[in-house]
Amino acid sequence: MRSILTALLVSVVSSFAGQLDVAIIQFPEVKSAEELNAALANVNLAEITNSDRTMTSESYLKGGYVVFAQSLPVVAGQRFASSTRLSNSRADVAGRLGTGDLALTIELSEGVAAGLRRYSKRVYEAAASFSAGQARAVSIRQVSGKTQTAIKGQATVKDINFTSAIIAQWTK
Repeated sequence: MRSILTALLVSVVSSFAGQLDVAIIQFPEVKSAEELNAALANVNLAEITNSDRTMTSESYLKGGYVVFAQSLPVVAGQRFASSTRLSNSRADVAGRLGTGDLALTIELSEGVAAGLRRYSKRVYEAAASFSAGQARAVSIRQVSGKTQTAIKGQATVKDINFTSAIIAQWTK
């Protein structure tokens, strides 16, 4: 009897279990959410983020800088958390995958908070409706501005535009 219940519980849990791929990608130009999601429908997130740059034949996604990418085992309806450390960098991922939504926080830290060494922390947050299947941008931040540089006494003003996107894909 106990083995039957255990087998039933394992089959129920495995039917809700899956892999959540998350990535933070920066593009050197302004991207729209609609066009980004349309391009993401044709790719596998884990495959295109397997390098420092996005590797894809989808032209709208080319030239993206992969800031962070990670795959996590996740059960629908449960909270999840992961912490990764490599040298002096650390990435903490926490969130909740509901039956139709995703809430996600990614905290990237670099350096050591001791002595003369610098310490920086960037926090990315996202919450959106979400379902299994294709990759989707769950958060987009577009930055436009101007920066001034001076070289040999000459000042120049340069326009900067970029898009940071948190992208997720859940596969069962």
